[in-house]
Amino acid sequence: MGMIIDGFAHVLPTSFAEALMHAHPTDELRKLAEHTYFGDMENRIRILDKLGIDKQVLTLARPSTWIGIPAEAIPGLTRLANDSVAAAARRFPDRFIAVGTLLTPTEEHLPELDRCMNELCMAGIQIVTNVDGIFVDDPRFQPFFEKANSTRIPIWLHPQLVEGWPEKYILDKMFGWIYETTIALSRLVFSGMMEQYPDLTIISHHLGAMIPHFAGRIKHFYEFREMFPGTDMKTLRKDPLDYFKRFYGDTATMLSGAGHALQCGRSFFGSDRIIMGTDYPFGPQQGEYSARDTLDAIKGADLPAAEKEMILGGNLLRLIKRHA
Repeated sequence: MGMIIDGFAHVLPTSFAEALMHAHPTDELRKLAEHTYFGDMENRIRILDKLGIDKQVLTLARPSTWIGIPAEAIPGLTRLANDSVAAAARRFPDRFIAVGTLLTPTEEHLPELDRCMNELCMAGIQIVTNVDGIFVDDPRFQPFFEKANSTRIPIWLHPQLVEGWPEKYILDKMFGWIYETTIALSRLVFSGMMEQYPDLTIISHHLGAMIPHFAGRIKHFYEFREMFPGTDMKTLRKDPLDYFKRFYGDTATMLSGAGHALQCGRSFFGSDRIIMGTDYPFGPQQGEYSARDTLDAIKGADLPAAEKEMILGGNLLRLIKRHA
């Protein structure tokens, strides 16, 4: 068995949580900050050792705590967030891989992207599916995608909610994040951005959300787009599904009893574009349950051993060679 890497996990360093609470106190952040194990790196190492996971990618948790944050606070907090995540990873350099975050990936924030990659030596950058309702295909984000394309910086795409999602029954988290990811990936394809930037590397949370399951519906509506005037859908040079299949999907789908989700993702993306991601430390037992469940589901899947090795770590290692 090759190296096992949790390719999409989360961390909330205490120093950053305190700074964010001071600048933008919200009930969601208060509840999240109560779970101090989000920043407990020693406990994280114990869990990784217990489960047999060699390395873990650290992305900042949780983007929804930033909703409504004052614009003037964003640059300083973004810098502090990236410094904090990088510092957490440096404590155990053989176990953790740091990924930076750009809450607002516009041109004026590109120097922070450079700092993350060159000074902090991070493996890639996390962005969200929308910024205060401004979607990823907006022209304001073009310089970021152009740079990510030319430098082949891996992008971790995390869902972000727009205002109005109902919190009752946790439907905003349960289905809202899946919907927002689906919309973001679709806008990247149908705007022509995936065609314009052929070297974009995007790791989508939750196994591409609804895309694999509704692939036929996606193609159907594209082929009959003339029936819906005003949609402004570009005519692409290739089958639209070819562009969707360029995305990577992680396995953070809560696989217990739902192995068909992994098979659906594999059928669509192929095993070479699936990355193990656990969403740790979210979930029961301070995240241990979800991590174990994901790992067991992949190991127990009806897949050739070589494909399991790709999903468990090989695919991610190809994307972050300098951090292998």
